[in-house]
Amino acid sequence: MSKGFTGVLNATSSLTLWQQVKETAVPIVTYWLWLGFSFAVFAAAALVTDGVGMDNLRALGIFIGVTSGAVALGQLLAFLRVRTWLLILGGAICWAVYFGVLVGMAVGGAMPEPLIVLSAAVLLIGPVAITGGLWSLETHRALWSTWLPMVYTVAGMLLWMEDQGKVEAWKGGDKLAVWDLVGLAMFVPSVGLFLLFLVTRETHRLATWRRGPMAPLRPTMEERGVSRPRLTLLGFIALGLLTLFVSGASALVAPFLWRTGPGSGGGGQSSNEYEPPPDLPDMPGMDPRVMEMVQKMVEAGQQAAGSVCTMLAIGLLALLGALIAYRPLKRLLVVKHLKDPYWTVSPTQRIEQGWRLVEIALGDAGVFPVPGEDAASLARRAAPVLARLSPVEVHGFDDVAEVADRVRFGLGVSPGDVETVERFSRWVMDTVWERLDDKTQMASMYREI
Repeated sequence: MSKGFTGVLNATSSLTLWQQVKETAVPIVTYWLWLGFSFAVFAAAALVTDGVGMDNLRALGIFIGVTSGAVALGQLLAFLRVRTWLLILGGAICWAVYFGVLVGMAVGGAMPEPLIVLSAAVLLIGPVAITGGLWSLETHRALWSTWLPMVYTVAGMLLWMEDQGKVEAWKGGDKLAVWDLVGLAMFVPSVGLFLLFLVTRETHRLATWRRGPMAPLRPTMEERGVSRPRLTLLGFIALGLLTLFVSGASALVAPFLWRTGPGSGGGGQSSNEYEPPPDLPDMPGMDPRVMEMVQKMVEAGQQAAGSVCTMLAIGLLALLGALIAYRPLKRLLVVKHLKDPYWTVSPTQRIEQGWRLVEIALGDAGVFPVPGEDAASLARRAAPVLARLSPVEVHGFDDVAEVADRVRFGLGVSPGDVETVERFSRWVMDTVWERLDDKTQMASMYREI
């Protein structure tokens, strides 16, 4: 099985060609939505800060047109399973040619401005855009493809911040002054589209894997509804909350991490004093505004790399925290609800909750309910274990099990049943937990309930 793209041209999949095209269209559309938003941010910032002139419009059209065409070409090459190293080699050749063009202009004379912009877009930005399109569909390359739209987003943000004097305020010590409503309106949606793209890539990978030759159990019928990998309404809500968390944390932390050059105090220390990036080589005949736009994109690449790394670090820390705290926190909330419900419940449901608490306690002691087993059978198996754990003789276990079975099979609730089950379930939970050693308690906190 190929380790590359697992999509439309997978002839061994049980999905038809059209079904595979539809599955792959989801991450493609999501990536283009994000890229289009990034284009809009960059173009709007450039036109607002530099003015709506024919030179600017022509330069923007060239950059955005070349980028779009290169991304589309890269995605086509992904369908054809072209290897990444071939594109990297081609990109290195393009950059070498572009360097030769710069040297030739410095030595031999000027070129027409549109030709200068076109060569910069094709030879400098084009290879990056092609690899972005390729990696947007290649397996295990999704994160690599996010660099391209983030460059345009950050470039637009930098143009806006400098035009509004935010950099000067940042230099003066007010680090959070770089942000305003317009800057956040550029940044937050881009983070949301970034996360949405990663989610759609993962759902696409799962859908194609389940239909591929390496799946352990390939389905024999078309999956619809909840059985098909998809992003639900609850998933969109969670994604929105994660977007706010990641973008908010990045906006708070990033201004304090920006370093632009070595400090004047010597040694290896860095300073937060702003220093502009090195100027590009002089290109005779090129409009200074276009030259500044190209330079901003180079600077944006540096800033985007830092922003992406910051977001990934925060995301990894959040994921690590979720892995560590999810099950213990879930257990704490579930056990608290089973002991004292957060809201009013019916007597039958209260008895079911009490018996569920007994099952959790018995599971901590190593006695797990068997699927389809009634409460009386579980009580018979668990009685010797409880007798070993507690020197106090267990009274009423069979009676409580009889109540649980009676409610489970719809035979009614007798007076006093709820109180009996509540008292017994709390006693079992407390008795078992207090007599477990530290290692077993830790294992119980992390087991699925």
